[in-house]
Amino acid sequence: MSNRPAWVQAEYERIGREREQASREADRLYVWELLRVCGELLGWTAAGLVVAAFAFHVHDRDVGMMFLYGGMIVNLSGVTWALAAAYRRGEKRGDW
Repeated sequence: MSNRPAWVQAEYERIGREREQASREADRLYVWELLRVCGELLGWTAAGLVVAAFAFHVHDRDVGMMFLYGGMIVNLSGVTWALAAAYRRGEKRGDW
C-alpha cells in the first residue's frame, strides 16, 4: 500500500492510463505508416518490372535497352520518392 493520498494515487493512475492509450495509438500509426511505405515500395518496384519486362518482348536491341533502363529509372525514382515522402511525413508527425 502506498503512503500517498488517495487523490494523488488516482491522479497517477489516470496519467498512466492516458499515456498507455497514447502509446497504443502511436504504435498503431507507426504500423500503418510502415505498411503504407512497404506498399508504395512494392508498387514502384512492380511498375519498374513491368516497364523492364517489355525489353524482352521487342525485337530491336536499342528499344529493348531503352525499356530496360526505363524500368530501372521508374523503380529507383519511385522507391526514392516513397522513402523521401515517408521521411517528410515522419518529420511532420514529430517522429524524429
